[in-house]
Amino acid sequence: MLQGPLPPECLLIILHFLFEDRDSDTMARLLCVSKTFCATTLPFLYGDCFDASSFQRWRPCDKSPTVIASQMIRTLLHQVHHQDTIPDLLKTAYLSQDDQDDLGSMAEPLPPPVFKYGHFMRKIVPQWNFFQTMFDFFRNDSPVMNYAATHHLFDQYVAQGILSNDIHDDSRNQALEDALKMDLHRQLIWTLCQDHSKTIEELYIPLSDIRRHIDHVDQFTSLSKVTFSLEHIPWPSRYRYKDVTQEDRDRHTKEWEDIQDHFLKAMVQFVQRHISIHKNVLKKVEVPLFTYGTRQHSSLDVKFEIMALLPPLVNPRSISGPNIFQFAARREDVNLSYVESITLQDPYLTRNEEVKVFELLSKQPPFLPRCRVLKELRLYTLGPDMFQWAVSEKKQRDEAQEQERITGQHFSTRQHGHHHLNNINSSGNMHLIPLVPLRSVSIRNKEPLPLLKEVDDIAFAFSESLEEFSMYIWLGRDRNHVEDLANAPQVTYGRGWDLPRLQVLDFSVNHFQLHFDMDGLGRCRALESLRLKDDIMTYNPRDIRSWSPVIIPRLKRIDLQGLPALRFNMDSLHHSPCLEQLTLGMVTIEHQDGNFCYIPSAEELDFEDTQGIDHEPSGTAISNQGLVSIGRGPRYTWDWYLPNLCSVQLEAVFALKFDFQWLQHLPNLQRLHLDTRSSPYESPRARRITLRDLSKGQQLQQQDRDDSGSDRYITEPKLETLDLFGHWIFEEKVLETLCLFVAPNLRRVDFERDCVGYTLQEWIPLARRMPRIETMSLNLLLSHAEVRETTGLIPQYELQDEHRNKKLLKYSLYEGTFFDILES
Repeated sequence: MLQGPLPPECLLIILHFLFEDRDSDTMARLLCVSKTFCATTLPFLYGDCFDASSFQRWRPCDKSPTVIASQMIRTLLHQVHHQDTIPDLLKTAYLSQDDQDDLGSMAEPLPPPVFKYGHFMRKIVPQWNFFQTMFDFFRNDSPVMNYAATHHLFDQYVAQGILSNDIHDDSRNQALEDALKMDLHRQLIWTLCQDHSKTIEELYIPLSDIRRHIDHVDQFTSLSKVTFSLEHIPWPSRYRYKDVTQEDRDRHTKEWEDIQDHFLKAMVQFVQRHISIHKNVLKKVEVPLFTYGTRQHSSLDVKFEIMALLPPLVNPRSISGPNIFQFAARREDVNLSYVESITLQDPYLTRNEEVKVFELLSKQPPFLPRCRVLKELRLYTLGPDMFQWAVSEKKQRDEAQEQERITGQHFSTRQHGHHHLNNINSSGNMHLIPLVPLRSVSIRNKEPLPLLKEVDDIAFAFSESLEEFSMYIWLGRDRNHVEDLANAPQVTYGRGWDLPRLQVLDFSVNHFQLHFDMDGLGRCRALESLRLKDDIMTYNPRDIRSWSPVIIPRLKRIDLQGLPALRFNMDSLHHSPCLEQLTLGMVTIEHQDGNFCYIPSAEELDFEDTQGIDHEPSGTAISNQGLVSIGRGPRYTWDWYLPNLCSVQLEAVFALKFDFQWLQHLPNLQRLHLDTRSSPYESPRARRITLRDLSKGQQLQQQDRDDSGSDRYITEPKLETLDLFGHWIFEEKVLETLCLFVAPNLRRVDFERDCVGYTLQEWIPLARRMPRIETMSLNLLLSHAEVRETTGLIPQYELQDEHRNKKLLKYSLYEGTFFDILES
C-alpha cells in the first residue's frame, strides 16, 4: 500500500486529465487540499488565463464570462509591482470604484489575493475580440467614455493617425469606441508583459505597439512563441466620412501602406534581436497576412524570411497549416523520420500562401523519401516524378523477394536510416529498409492535367498499405471548357491495380472524361466507398458503352456523376449486399430558375421500353413491363435486392427511368430523392405515376382501385424522406396511396417544380392522417389570400426564395408540422 504523499508526477497526470475534461468542481476542491495541491493546480488555472474557454470552464454558473474576465484582470492589475506604471485609461476601466458599481456583480470588493497569481502566467494572449462583449465599458455614461471625453482622446487618436478628422459626426462614437478597444488591448498586454517578462512563454503583440516590445526584447528570456496581430485600423469605407474625395482615399491608402511597411520591418527586427540574444529559445512565430492595399506579397515574403530565422522543427509528427511555413523555409534541416501526416491542402491557407508553399516544396531535392513512417498525405502534385522514389523502392523490394525465392538468400529489414535502398553486411546478406506505410493519399492539381503517372505510381508503390485514395482535379470552367463528350480527352485509371486494403476511392475531374478499368477496380475487394465524378454535360446515349459488372462485396457507398454514372453496370448491385447509399447523377447546369441536368431527347434515348415516361408533358403513361436500356449502355432490371440500402438519390435520366417496383427489394430505405429537372430551354420530361406503379407485382384490378385499404400496394415502412423534383404527374388516388400505404411513416415531403395532380385542399386532410409528418414543401403557386380562403391557415412567417424571387410562406398545420408554399 502506498505510504506518504502522492508523487508530484502522478498529481500532474491527474490534473492534466481533469483540465482536459473541464472538471472545474474537482479542480476547485483540490485548491483546498494542501499547499502542495494548491501550488500544483494554480498553474493550470492561470497559465493561460486569457483563453476564452477558461471563462466558460471555471466561471460560476451565476456570473457571465465578461464579469469573470473583468474580475481576473482587476486581480492581476492589483498585483502589478509598480502601480504607477498602469496607464490611467486602464485604471479607469478596471480599477475605479465607479467602474465596479457599473459592472453590477463586481460592486463588492474582491478579497485580498492569497497568491501572486501573475507569477503563474505563461501566456499573455488576449485576442482582439476579447473586448467585443464588454458593452458596459462603452456606454455613453460609462467611466471609460467620460474619461475619453474629458481627456479629448478622439483628438489624440487623430493626431496619432488612428482616426481621421474626416469622419462624419454620426460615426464618431463608433470610431472612438473601436479606437478605445484597441488602446485598452495594447495597454493591458504591455502592463502585464513588463511585470512578468522573464516568465512569459507565449505573447500576443499588437503591431501598433511593437516598438516598445523591441526595446525590451532582452527581457523575454523564456519567450518561445510570438503571435503578431494586425489590429483593426478604421478604413475609409468603414465609417461615414464628410465628402471624402478620391484624393483623400488615395492619401488614406498611401498612409496605411506606409504603416504596413513599418510593421513588416519591425516584425523582422523583433525576431532577429530575440534570436541573437536568446539563441534557440523562440520556436514559433505567427505572422498576419496583410490583405489590404498592395502589401500582400510583401507580407508573405516577410513571413518566410522570419520562418527562415527560426530553428528548424524538432522531430515533427505532422506537417500542416500551423507549421507548414516553418517547414517549407527550412525543410532540408528538418528531421522527417517521425512525420506521419502531411497536409498541404489546408483550408486556412490563402491562394497566395498556397502558391508560395508550392514553389518552395517543388524545388529539389524531394523531401518525401525522408518520411519513412508517413501514413497520410494530402498535397498538390509536385511533378510527374514525385513518387518515382517509392516506385523504385517497391521494384527493388519485389526483385529482392523474387531473388530470395529463387536463391534462398535472406534479406533483412532495417527500421530506419538513410533512404538508400539496400546495404550488404559482412555476412553477405542485403539490408532493405521497410516500404513507407502510406494509408491515405489525396492528390490535387492546379492545371487541367490528368495526373495519370502520379496515380499509377501511388497505386503500385503503396499497394500493400493504401486504404484511402482521392484525386481531385476540378478547375473553374472557362469559355474553352469542353462540355461535349465526343470532344473531351479520355483518360483511363485503374489498369493493373491490385489494392487489397483499399476502402475509399474518390476521383473527381473536369476538362476530360473519367474512365476506369473494371478489372483493376474488381481487385479492390475491401472497397467500401466509391465516388467517381466528371463534368460531362451533354452526350449521345448511343455512344455510351457499359462497363462490365464488378464484384465488390463490402461496398457501402456509391456516388457516381457524369460518364461513370452513365457507364456503371447496375448488375454490379447484385454483388453488393452491404450497400447503404446510392447516388447517380449528372453535373448541374446553373440557371436563374435553379439548377438543372442535361437529359437527352426521347429520340436520342432510344428506349426499348419507356417505363411509363411521356414523350411530351401531356402524353399518357405506357406499360412499364420489360427491361430498359440506354443505347448500348447498361440495362436496368430494377430487381437488385439490397437489404441495407437506406438512401437513394437519382438525378437526370436515372430518375426519369426509376421503377417504383424496386422499392419491394429495399426493406430499409429511409430517403428517396428523384430529380428529373432538365434544361429550361427544352420541354420538360414528364413522368407519370400510376397506381399500377405502386402495386405489388404491378397487378391491379379495377375493383382494387376503389379499395382504399387494400394490401396490394408496396410497403416501405422505414421511408422518412421523399423528394420529387421535376415534372411528375400524379394520377387519381396516387398521392393518398403513396403517403398512407406505401410510405406511412413519412416525416419530410418536398415536391417542387411542375409536380402536378394534387391540390392544397387534398393535401390538408391527407397531412392530418399522416402520423409522423413534420415538414411538407409544396410548389403550389398560391397567394396568402387564396391559402387562407381555401384552408383557413395563417402563415407563421415568410422567407425569401432567392432563386425564384418569390416569398416562401410557412404555414403551421399543427405543432411542429409545417407547410412551405411558394407565393404566386
